[in-house]
Amino acid sequence: MSKTDGPKRIRALDRGLEVIEHLSNFGLSTLAELRRKTGLSNATLIRILSTLQDRGWVRRNIVEGQYELAHSLENILGANVRAHPLAEIAAPILINMPTFKRGLPSDLTAIIEIGKLEIVESTRTRGPMAPARTGLGIRPSMVRSAHGQAVLAFLSDEDRNLHVTAAKKTEGREARKWFEGSALNKALALTKERGFGLRDDDYFIYKSFDPGPDLAALAVPILSKTGVHGALSILWMREEQTVEDVLAQGALDDLLSAAQKIGSAMDKNNIAAFKSEK
Repeated sequence: MSKTDGPKRIRALDRGLEVIEHLSNFGLSTLAELRRKTGLSNATLIRILSTLQDRGWVRRNIVEGQYELAHSLENILGANVRAHPLAEIAAPILINMPTFKRGLPSDLTAIIEIGKLEIVESTRTRGPMAPARTGLGIRPSMVRSAHGQAVLAFLSDEDRNLHVTAAKKTEGREARKWFEGSALNKALALTKERGFGLRDDDYFIYKSFDPGPDLAALAVPILSKTGVHGALSILWMREEQTVEDVLAQGALDDLLSAAQKIGSAMDKNNIAAFKSEK
């Protein structure tokens, strides 16, 4: 039977399914990419995507405005193209952070493997602190970054040892000092005492990837009842402000409040923290 035989097709539904099929096959896509692949106009695509977002099928990330299938689709369309649940839950919290409104952007990292963190969402969307390209997918150092120190400091001793052992195999020579003697243990003890991790002074993520001003960062862990999910940071230009300046603005309270909201939302949605395989 041809497409012209039988019951009449619902054109709007057909177009919506075409968009879903594209996102299922190709993952993150801009409006322009969807227009090229589907042949639909921007106006039509925006209506379709708005409907899918309202229904919880699609989300749009902050940093580049790309669309992807929502994690809440569970296993229906395959895990590889779904949003990271931490990013999906945190996004509305990140864009409402007082620090962001005051010009201090944030990066959100998730533990994706033993010894590996990855930026899954960011509010570095514009201005001098935005990378030349999106920071999504960057994997900060487990020991030199603010994110890594915030995560390690709040893990159990057993899980921390697993992550540190794995990180030793992948970290560069610049991280050697953290694995010698008691340097890392002292840094993590200080991180836990003050409640946040600080980026190593000479650590600058992927200079070839992200040219620009030297940024400083502090991060707090994302904690839920099931453990540590990742970390949330704020960033500022080192030449313009000190850590003390940023703390005096109430930035730590803002970070901790946002992290607590994210952790509670992870519990509410029954999304467990990453579990290390022993």
